[in-house]
Amino acid sequence: MGAQDKRRFSDFLKAENILCYPAALSWKEAIGQLVELLHKNENNFDEERVLAACLQREAASSTVIAPRLALPHARVDNLKRLLVAIGIAPKGVTFPVEERGLVHVVIVILTPKDDPGLYLQALAALTRELGAEGALDRLAGAEAPEEVFDFFSERPVALPPYLKASNLMDVRPVTLLEQDNLKKTIDIFCTRHVLDIPVVDDDGDVRGTISIEDLLRLSLPEHLLWMHDLSPILRFEPFADLLRRDQESKVADFMKDDYVSVGPDVPAIQLAKTFLTQDVRQILVVEGRKLLGAVDVGAFIAKLFWA
Repeated sequence: MGAQDKRRFSDFLKAENILCYPAALSWKEAIGQLVELLHKNENNFDEERVLAACLQREAASSTVIAPRLALPHARVDNLKRLLVAIGIAPKGVTFPVEERGLVHVVIVILTPKDDPGLYLQALAALTRELGAEGALDRLAGAEAPEEVFDFFSERPVALPPYLKASNLMDVRPVTLLEQDNLKKTIDIFCTRHVLDIPVVDDDGDVRGTISIEDLLRLSLPEHLLWMHDLSPILRFEPFADLLRRDQESKVADFMKDDYVSVGPDVPAIQLAKTFLTQDVRQILVVEGRKLLGAVDVGAFIAKLFWA
């Protein structure tokens, strides 16, 4: 195993790139101060462009990944290595998605543009470490930069050597139970704006999937799909009939029992190949038959090329 496989988060952290904010401030001020600090101490990037990229990214999609924790980030041209700045805000920072509550730990991560997986590897390491019981409370309670630096120095927070399915999956995908009805299925498709939904049993084991196209198939008898001219049956109302049965029809009656799945340690490159060769929009991440998460092709592309 080479040196690249043993990178720790603390390898990229310096005590001088840590702030303890003395007063309450806005999310733009919090990010701005950390980017300014990195530019002052590293001086190898365009501060104005990087700040604009961080703010634009935050406004488009919140980086508040857990209660009290935000990870603003940007990919930077010609950057040679990952840069990290941490801000501790005892009085809290309000980020754009206010319902997620005040943020007390802000970690700005800058990565080389030509290393698209590096941010996701750092994110995986931080999520694992700060998800431990009491870890985030201790970090948020730090009163000096040295305490924050010691927090990470004491912990072997290793970056995964390569991107895995578990690093890219949605750990809380929208799901349906076998006993749910068609009405709930339609509601989810129309309000959650998803195209594919895994179906699980009461133990969380995968039983099948249902896609948005399956609703249309339910509405139309198969023989209609072979007809070129539908004008003789324009008054046919299959959709109305389907809706009349939406309370009685159970997901188990119309789901597909085939699905594409991988284990949590499958490399990201294998996911890309699977999307192309299997012609699917969603890959389920499972252990045995237990659903761990799901990777949708749109989110996969966004995380690799834009996140």
